[in-house]
Amino acid sequence: MMNVSINTVKRLIMKCIYEEDTDDKIKLFIKINKLLPRDLKIESPTMITKDFIDKRLYSLQASLG
Repeated sequence: MMNVSINTVKRLIMKCIYEEDTDDKIKLFIKINKLLPRDLKIESPTMITKDFIDKRLYSLQASLG
């Protein structure tokens, strides 16, 4: 699937979901997105909000199983 294990991605997702600092949350989100294969990459708007990140990560988490 990817060079990084699914468990690593899942850990990063949980860390990102619970991150309170907006800048750190966005940085983690971008890092996660870079690790994903093309078919799972998340297209994001110009203005990324905490709510957008959380919704997309919960959805990604569900698709990873």
